[in-house]
Amino acid sequence: MKLHSVLIALGLLLAAAVAEAQTPSVGRASRLTGDQVSSAQAPGGPVRKLKEGDPVFAGERIRTGAGTVLEIEFNDKSRFTLGPNTEFEVERYFQAAGGTGEEAFTSRVFKGAFRFVSGLIARKKRENVHISIAVATIGIRGTHFEGEVSERQQKDGKTVDASAKVALLEPEGSDAGNAIVVENKFGSVVIDKPGYGTEIPDEKSPPSPVKKMQLRTIDNLQRALRTPARTGGPARRP
Repeated sequence: MKLHSVLIALGLLLAAAVAEAQTPSVGRASRLTGDQVSSAQAPGGPVRKLKEGDPVFAGERIRTGAGTVLEIEFNDKSRFTLGPNTEFEVERYFQAAGGTGEEAFTSRVFKGAFRFVSGLIARKKRENVHISIAVATIGIRGTHFEGEVSERQQKDGKTVDASAKVALLEPEGSDAGNAIVVENKFGSVVIDKPGYGTEIPDEKSPPSPVKKMQLRTIDNLQRALRTPARTGGPARRP
C-alpha cells in the first residue's frame, strides 16, 4: 500500500515536470528576501517551492509566506513585487514575436500587497494589460503603481467584504503618460498624479475620488527589497 502511494506521488511529480518542460515560462522569481518562503501551484498540480531564479508559469497560484517578499520579472521586463501573505496568479500571458499586436498580460491579486512596473507588452498594447483585484480592475495607461488587497473574511461572526487601495508611483525611466484607470461596475477613476490613488472600501462601492495616498505596507515592501537577501549579496533596487 505504501509502495502504491509512493508510485502515485512520483507519477504526479513526473507529470508536473513533463508539463513544465513543455510549457514555456512567462517569467522567473528574480528576487526573494526575508524568510524566502514562496510557492507556486498549477490547477490540480503539486505545490512547488519557489527559489530565486525559478521559472513562473501562467495559471499558477503564487503564494508568499508571512515574512517573504518576492519579485517576479516577466519575459517582457515587467515586474511584480509581492509582499508577505500575498496570493497572485498570471491568468494569461502572450508575447508575440515581432510585436503583432496580439500581446496580452492579465493577472489577478487575490490578497496582499503588490507593486507593478510595466514592460514591453504595456508599451505596445496597453489596452491588453489588466490586473484584477477583489473589488475592481486596473487598466494600464502608465508604468508604475502599487496596491493592497484584502479578501472577504469572517470576523466576530460577520462577513467583512473585500477591499482595496491603489496608488500611482513615479514612473521609472523616461516613460511618459503615467496613469492608471481603476474601475468596477459602480464607477471608475483615472489616476495620473504620482502619490495619489483611490480606495474601494467594500464590494458594493465605486472607487473613491482620487486623493493623496500613503500605503505603509508598500513602503515596508520597498524597504525590504533594498536590504541584502539572506542568501548574501547586495540588493538590487527594483
